[in-house]
Amino acid sequence: MKLLVAFAFVFISYHIANAQDDVQLVQFTNDNNPDGSYNFAYEQSDGQKREEAGVLKPVEGAESPAISVSGSYEFTDPNGQRFRVVYTADERGYRPTVTKL
Repeated sequence: MKLLVAFAFVFISYHIANAQDDVQLVQFTNDNNPDGSYNFAYEQSDGQKREEAGVLKPVEGAESPAISVSGSYEFTDPNGQRFRVVYTADERGYRPTVTKL
């Protein structure tokens, strides 16, 4: 009986691990520019999405420029609810806005 339970546990664990591996990359872009700016985006078959762009900009009182980043991502929580986060991150900090979809 113990052998049967152990076999069932291994069988179920294997299939759960493989189910998580079934997520595929649907779309991907990535650009890095000589001026320090960049952008990237991706989408996965499970609906997860992310896009981001960054640029160097002068900051008053600083010797060198700072990076300013803006972007968004979407995900599904464990209860099945979808969310979208739109954010900006720069010398003033990280500022997200979360929306239920």
